[in-house]
Amino acid sequence: MKAIDVFRKHKSEIVRLWTDAVFDTYPLETTGFLRTKEDPFGNPVANMTKEAAGALYDAVTGEAVEVDATRKALDRFIKLRAVQKFLPSQSMAVFSLMKPIMRTHVMPELAAQDDLAAYLETESRVDSLMLLAFDMYMEDRETLAESRITEIRNQHAQLARWAQQLESGAIHPDGDR
Repeated sequence: MKAIDVFRKHKSEIVRLWTDAVFDTYPLETTGFLRTKEDPFGNPVANMTKEAAGALYDAVTGEAVEVDATRKALDRFIKLRAVQKFLPSQSMAVFSLMKPIMRTHVMPELAAQDDLAAYLETESRVDSLMLLAFDMYMEDRETLAESRITEIRNQHAQLARWAQQLESGAIHPDGDR
């Protein structure tokens, strides 16, 4: 059996296990909801995570190695991780969670076929994909920070205009003109 066939054989199991591992990074009161609510609109976090899991697995196994397509598939998941209250290391560590799962389920079969090289290439792709994800994450965090700064500037400008109107007598503190 070719290495790619071994990876294909284990895809659904590994995608499910990785998704569960990602869900485990959330607070306990959230994980049940993530696992049980199937509606993509009612549970977008689970939907984005499952979508990213399939794309990640295909990319690391060599099924889909087109960088732009992989980047697009992971974009929503990375944006989600960027706005959540995780440390950057916690947000990106979820990618490395796939390695021990694959070591348990795929590596033994490839080792029995004397094809550890294919497995090691896959782990290298996990690392490369994590670096790509980190770049995406940082872009998203920068965009988020810029929007927060813009929002603060707009609020400050509004307060300054209000204060000037108040000072000039154009408006009274109690709202009467």
